[in-house]
Amino acid sequence: MKLGLIPKLLIGLLLGIVVGIYAPQWLTSITETGRVILGNLIKFFIPLIIFSFIAASIAQLKESAGKLLSVTVGLSYIDTVIACTIAAVTSYIVIPGFVNGRSFSETTAKVIGEPIVEIAFPPLMDIMSALVLAIVIGLAASWGKSRIIADVVDELKEIIDVVIRRFMIPIIPIFIFCIFVGISAKGELSGAIAVFGKMLLLIIILQLIWLVIEYTVAGIISKSNPLTALKCMLPAYITAMGTMSSAATMPISLRQAKTIPGMDKKIADFVMPLCANIHSAGAALTLTISAITVSVLTQGALPPVSLIIVFIIVLGIVLTGAAGVPGGSVLATLGILQSILGFDEVGLGLMLALFMVQDTFGTATNITGDGALALIVNRFFGKKENEAEVLEGNLHVTSESN
Repeated sequence: MKLGLIPKLLIGLLLGIVVGIYAPQWLTSITETGRVILGNLIKFFIPLIIFSFIAASIAQLKESAGKLLSVTVGLSYIDTVIACTIAAVTSYIVIPGFVNGRSFSETTAKVIGEPIVEIAFPPLMDIMSALVLAIVIGLAASWGKSRIIADVVDELKEIIDVVIRRFMIPIIPIFIFCIFVGISAKGELSGAIAVFGKMLLLIIILQLIWLVIEYTVAGIISKSNPLTALKCMLPAYITAMGTMSSAATMPISLRQAKTIPGMDKKIADFVMPLCANIHSAGAALTLTISAITVSVLTQGALPPVSLIIVFIIVLGIVLTGAAGVPGGSVLATLGILQSILGFDEVGLGLMLALFMVQDTFGTATNITGDGALALIVNRFFGKKENEAEVLEGNLHVTSESN
């Protein structure tokens, strides 16, 4: 029987904890070597992920640029940033109580084996350079007639997509295993599992609350019943829980969006596939809470508010390009976690584990929230004859896996 990513991840995590408890020093030297090498490999690909995803996403707008597209993309970004802000405010209030003085302190941790060898893989560029260059190249391809540049960044994204699916995703359980061997062997695991359990519960509760907020606002703007609209999208939520994929859920989410009273079917045909590619409020909310929790555990304090503000602004941009790729959201976010919040390999490994474990809920929140955005867009663009040509020219937008 072929195991999925989540079972593999849980096996790696649990096996790492057990091995770490009994591991002799020579074995922890091997796992620490794996942690360092795999961590450096992941860091090497992070700027390439950010550049390829963002540049390709912006470049692809040129064939479907217009007011309808701009409004939809803008709504998606604003929705994501507000979700992150609510998550951050809640985390600053609640997370310190969850952690209650627990942290991964080097002064109190047990000594374990040092890496046998450390191999560096210097990235081709730093994170912010990759982000700025991606925006410049993407806009150049979007505004001009740079078909060659657009083709290049699109092909680069396909290459990185293959790297993620065939290399990075398969090594993540091994990376998590090495991380948790070290954490367990150092004696730092005490209480951390309880912290993560409470954090994951907080994430799920806030995701559900955010869906209610999205549909309430959408209902007020569209002058429709938010509960009716949310009820229409429940089959999509349940389907996404099982598939953990926006692509696999798309037929259901698109069908259900069209059942929302007053929804223009052409608006649904445009907004739902597009938002599956650019809208990740559920994932963004998860990443914000997880980042603050891991920061407290690994660095002993809440991150400065100024850094979290920058993190949220950049996170919204990054997720707009990475939403369509399985695992792409968290992998692309590793770069800004490293450059803005100063996470090391342990912090990045914890983020990977925490995000993947809740991914089913994040995907369900993302895809269900798309219906609320469609409802808002429908209020301004639905059933207008002067938008018919715009819609007809934009129905080619397709969804990729989340």
